[in-house]
Amino acid sequence: MAGAGDKEGMGSPARCYNATRMTAAKPRVPGVLVVGDINVDILARIEAFPAAGEDCLVPELELHCGGVGANTAMALAHWGVPVRLCGTTGRDSFGELALGFLRRERIDVSLVRQSEHATTGLMFIAVSPDGQRTIFGSRGANTELVAPMDDTHFLDGIQAAHLMGYNFLSQSGAQVAERLLSEVHRRGGWVSLDVGMAPSRQIPEVILQAAAKVDILFVSQTEATALTGQRDNPSVFGALETRGVREVVMKLGEQGCLFRENGILREAPSFAIAAADSTGAGDAFAAAFIRARLHDWPVAEAALLANASGAAAASVVGAGERMPAPPHILRVLRANRLATPWDALRICVLERLEAELGLKESAAISGGRK
Repeated sequence: MAGAGDKEGMGSPARCYNATRMTAAKPRVPGVLVVGDINVDILARIEAFPAAGEDCLVPELELHCGGVGANTAMALAHWGVPVRLCGTTGRDSFGELALGFLRRERIDVSLVRQSEHATTGLMFIAVSPDGQRTIFGSRGANTELVAPMDDTHFLDGIQAAHLMGYNFLSQSGAQVAERLLSEVHRRGGWVSLDVGMAPSRQIPEVILQAAAKVDILFVSQTEATALTGQRDNPSVFGALETRGVREVVMKLGEQGCLFRENGILREAPSFAIAAADSTGAGDAFAAAFIRARLHDWPVAEAALLANASGAAAASVVGAGERMPAPPHILRVLRANRLATPWDALRICVLERLEAELGLKESAAISGGRK
């Protein structure tokens, strides 16, 4: 819940940097390769699910570009991060719609292949009045993931790669993910992996083996339990670390997130928003955390930024092109004071963002220090 501090025994976040030492000059941002699903989301807001055999009419349907790969890529692009997306659509009208959304966000889609026989992934998303989503869909062409590994010049300028557990559900996708992981590491970059519900349940051992090779693992509580068989968070972290996972970031939804810093488990609090639709919130979270680590942020500050980004995403209906941009995330950070000691770190995050985005310190931020 917003304002919640560390749980007993969780420890306090590290003291943040001196913001006055930062320059307002924007640093050069390295590129990110995102490998994952590209879908078209067909979204409807409903009051309640109909009973069996009945129907439900909705005022309108919305079409968005979605999928964990496309969502994360668009969220990173909104941060100004150069993004190259590797994925597959069908050669159909839905595929053209998705590619149009991605190009408008200035995402490099040169590695997006169009299948001649599989359809573009489609997700039917029902959003309840409290913002919770229920999804029915088909991955379609996403199961045919390929990449031109004979010539890896497409990795030039790439500092990090972000993989999805869904990549490992198909043989071709797993091969692409494994080869990219190895090549990015060989070039001195780092790799993150976002698990996903279906992979954690269907191929837990495959995901655990991949998790031991990446640098950052994003996982929800439910996914972590499916992977490890453990239910309490300390045991989950212990089980994952025993399997060789280097850094675990557990997404807790409206409760924030959990991470380990200096050997201590810490729970970064969430930010209060009026929930509209949780679709894409986890992807926005991962994108913000990746962006922070590209700029060498400490893990506690990266976690708070990610929480704010996830909250911002959940405050609007739809994902894809509606993934939050920095002004929206800054508003979330400014509007929510946190319990001690996290509020001091919230101010640090605001100051750091202002400096990196080349913005002058505003009265809104100054007001947050009172």
